[in-house]
Amino acid sequence: MNFGYAHNEYKLEADKESSEKDLWHISLAGVYKVSDNLQVVANIGVERNPDKESSTDPSFALIGLIYSITPDLDVDLGFKAGLSGAETDTALLTGLTMRF
Repeated sequence: MNFGYAHNEYKLEADKESSEKDLWHISLAGVYKVSDNLQVVANIGVERNPDKESSTDPSFALIGLIYSITPDLDVDLGFKAGLSGAETDTALLTGLTMRF
């Protein structure tokens, strides 16, 4: 489970009027190890919409693969789908993780 919180004090009056001060994010993720080098990951979550005018919070589901090239180097590929109108419909995600 992941949880994040941020409090923003906006300097511009336009931002104060249009944006939420208190933002949060919560998600639940799981990992399934296919082999020593390959993992399947899934994540589902929701976060506070920063737009005060919106009554819909963005929610999403994500599925992906992590391939470990070495014990200290991973590449990953994922697909993210929006579950609410406030979230981006779809996104293709890639990444590189180096541990040292």
